[in-house]
Amino acid sequence: MADSQAPSTDQDTVQPVVLITRVGSWVGAEAAVHFLKRGVTVIGVGSNPDRISELTCALAKLSHNKGKFIPCVGVLTSPELQDQIVEHIKSEGQLTAFVHNVGAYEPPNAQEREPIEQWVALQKSLLEALPMAHRVRAFLRKQKGRVVNVASDDALTDLPNHVALVAIKTAVNMLTAELALVEPSITSLAVHPGIWPPFTSTSASLPPNTDKLQPAGELIVDLALNAKHSMSGQFFMYSEPEFLKSSTS
Repeated sequence: MADSQAPSTDQDTVQPVVLITRVGSWVGAEAAVHFLKRGVTVIGVGSNPDRISELTCALAKLSHNKGKFIPCVGVLTSPELQDQIVEHIKSEGQLTAFVHNVGAYEPPNAQEREPIEQWVALQKSLLEALPMAHRVRAFLRKQKGRVVNVASDDALTDLPNHVALVAIKTAVNMLTAELALVEPSITSLAVHPGIWPPFTSTSASLPPNTDKLQPAGELIVDLALNAKHSMSGQFFMYSEPEFLKSSTS
């Protein structure tokens, strides 16, 4: 999955930074763990202050944590929050990846929402991050970075026939393909990470044993840091042979 070419000198001399939306969701938190273990600076964005606070504390206690976690709380449509994120990127290193966590809810009480509320939340998960994606394109373009749109099964609750989720995933695929066309220097891809855990309570910000995480987070991180440019514009399932081989090697 990784490129055979060695990273450029410029990338070797700066601290890699990644931006994760909806980091308070289960799959977002797992991805953050794997980034931090690889020494990457993670700017994690979430809308629930309590959830982000608990996640920040949990990440600080991780063993083998070689990176830095920077929490940002708010809605990504906020210009103030966007400015804050951009300033973090400028001061911390070089943005190498943007992980757009689509179709994932942030606790608490995600399961108690009515179907129409879930549908609205799914739309927001896709649309709210678009202004931020526009703001960070120049950073990604400079580093020949990557955008990973994660269509997670965190969102499989009681939506009738999963029509809403399918619609969102279709939109994600279209967004990914379009970005690959208009930004040829950026590698843009969508991935289904093969994860559908039960919703966690607000007191469980991370899995009980962070040394035995599900492969989903590691898959997302590997794609964000190493995906070949030939993969740009495409949608990938976790069950594809090269991913299964990668996760078990």
